[in-house]
Amino acid sequence: MAPVKLPCDLEEEILSRLPPLSLVRSRTVCQHWNSLLHDNKSFLNKHLARVRPQFIFLTESKAHSINIDLHTGGTDSTVEAHEVPSDFPYQAIDLTHTTITSCDGFLFRHFWKQGVAFWNPWLSQVGWIEYVDKSFHFCGVGYDYDTNVPEKRYKILGYLNCLRDVSDTYQVSYKRVAIYECSSRSLKFLDAPFKNWPTMDPLSLNGNLYWVTSNPETHECFIRSFDFSSETFKTFCLLPCQKNHSRDQLVLAVYKRDGFSLLKQCYVTGEISVWVTKGKIDAAEVVWINLMTLPTSNLPKLINKLCGISYFIFEKTLIMCCGDEESGAASIYIVREDMCKKIQIGYGIVRFSHCVYLPNFISVPSEFRSLPV
Repeated sequence: MAPVKLPCDLEEEILSRLPPLSLVRSRTVCQHWNSLLHDNKSFLNKHLARVRPQFIFLTESKAHSINIDLHTGGTDSTVEAHEVPSDFPYQAIDLTHTTITSCDGFLFRHFWKQGVAFWNPWLSQVGWIEYVDKSFHFCGVGYDYDTNVPEKRYKILGYLNCLRDVSDTYQVSYKRVAIYECSSRSLKFLDAPFKNWPTMDPLSLNGNLYWVTSNPETHECFIRSFDFSSETFKTFCLLPCQKNHSRDQLVLAVYKRDGFSLLKQCYVTGEISVWVTKGKIDAAEVVWINLMTLPTSNLPKLINKLCGISYFIFEKTLIMCCGDEESGAASIYIVREDMCKKIQIGYGIVRFSHCVYLPNFISVPSEFRSLPV
């Protein structure tokens, strides 16, 4: 019996529903499927509109991605973990200083006192950024545009510990803010006070960095940003809620690819409230909406989570990844109204987790040395 040839539009509809890693593997089936991932922007936009964020987490020696399929109501949700290619040119010296962040659909993994891997796990590609000055402290990645150059210019925000002469026999140390320009592989110092520095890992969105901070005098919490185009720190907006206790947790995340969500956990009651922005964050005025409040039962206390807290919001469901309080293994919490489901992932103690939006099927930029994995 001859095989049945499906119409092209039906094939594309089916393929657009695949998770990223499965979609990448399908490229080898035929030339048409391969071209969809390289040349068909309409198909890629359809896929990206459907795909949900994925969690990336590190153990002692490997990296894994977690894909979550939410069924009706979330009660029968399934979780799939896959090892992702992570054969980097160096081994981490100290996993407590290991950082993974995302920018524009790429992953960046910082290796303490070695460099940064420019990483696309979906295409199994790695580029390597090696600092001349190994004491450069990584903060986050963004980009700016040059009207004369079509490609984005990726930059890394960080700082260096420097010494200043006070007298002929005495020096004092200070921190100097700097930007590493990836395309030119050069370091540029900024005339910016270090007091604006993030106290937590910032989010990269639309080329800029954002993080939650507070006024040391009034204790008012707000979002600060770093604009890579103007190379300046800015106050972005006030938060929709404030801390009632010094140990309340405020966790910022990307919402629907171009907005923010804010998760607040009350330290006293454990209750979680979630706020989201209305519309894109580049609007003139940021409008917050109180999306939901979740009960306290079965939710872990989020304070002092050594591997970090990653989460995303799908409709009115909270999906969160953090280390288990007893075993240290990665655990997924799926919470909706009065339903709370915990799924523990194996593979050992999780060292770091990150929520990745917009899986990117664009190759690692050519200015970085190609390292096949």
